[in-house]
Amino acid sequence: MNMPSWMNGPPKRILLATDLSPRCDRALDRVVLLADQWQAKLVIVHVLEEPEPNMTDPTGRLPSWRRPSDPLSVARKQLHTDVGPVAGHATVVIETGDPVDAIIRTAENEDCGLIVTGLARDEILGRFLLGRTVDRLLRRSQVPLLVVKNRARAPYRHVVVATDFSNPSRHALEAAAHMFPYQRLTVFNAYEAPLSGRMIDSAPYQRQYRTAVEQECDAFLQTMKKPDQWQSPNVLIEHGAPWELLREYVQEKAVDLVVLGTQGRSAVMEVLLGSVAKMIVDEVHCDALVIRAPPAATEI
Repeated sequence: MNMPSWMNGPPKRILLATDLSPRCDRALDRVVLLADQWQAKLVIVHVLEEPEPNMTDPTGRLPSWRRPSDPLSVARKQLHTDVGPVAGHATVVIETGDPVDAIIRTAENEDCGLIVTGLARDEILGRFLLGRTVDRLLRRSQVPLLVVKNRARAPYRHVVVATDFSNPSRHALEAAAHMFPYQRLTVFNAYEAPLSGRMIDSAPYQRQYRTAVEQECDAFLQTMKKPDQWQSPNVLIEHGAPWELLREYVQEKAVDLVVLGTQGRSAVMEVLLGSVAKMIVDEVHCDALVIRAPPAATEI
């Protein structure tokens, strides 16, 4: 089986999926920074919904000023206006139909190693909202998906890879190491020792369990495929609820990017990764990179 392009280094082609709404402005800024950092080509895709029957003029009897404009021409003009000079250096694709199908198809046809998209923001609640398209992309895309929430003021500096030591999370760590080869990543694991709450004196058991987790982490890191520029990561192993600790660490330590692999093995990570879209949008105050492992990597 051929190795995905993003496992050999930073992506050389990046796809920006935009609906031409303000929510994609931050995604555009981030994709420009990444393209400059990685010397990558840009592909910008916008998908139009199928036109309503009453929006056409099959008889050709309407006056010229009442005839609907060609949707493709309007979309292309608006895209070039919104994207600005970036459009002149990018491949612009405008499709009609199902947005997710079109985005995935374009990513495959253009050999893109990363899909980037943004999120809407509720101005009243001040929270980011997950649209149906992004939710479906998270569940279906075989290409890594970067969900942008924050303003892109600088390249990513503090990248955290959440792991449960499964093969899919190893794949995510390997992909992140190749995408950001000169950065020192943080490997984050949080665990809960089963049955410790039922013990009168659980301290010895807790120490023994932590030692086992640390040994598993060492073995996990030893078996991963490292790029030539690999820097030994900062390893963070904590006792407690993984999702809550990850959320707190991201907020308190100014994390720029959280990397997640799909199809984790533990029950709590299945919750985190199986419903990763809503979890990321609702709780984590940073961008998120979701990487789906190929079938071979899901075998534990």
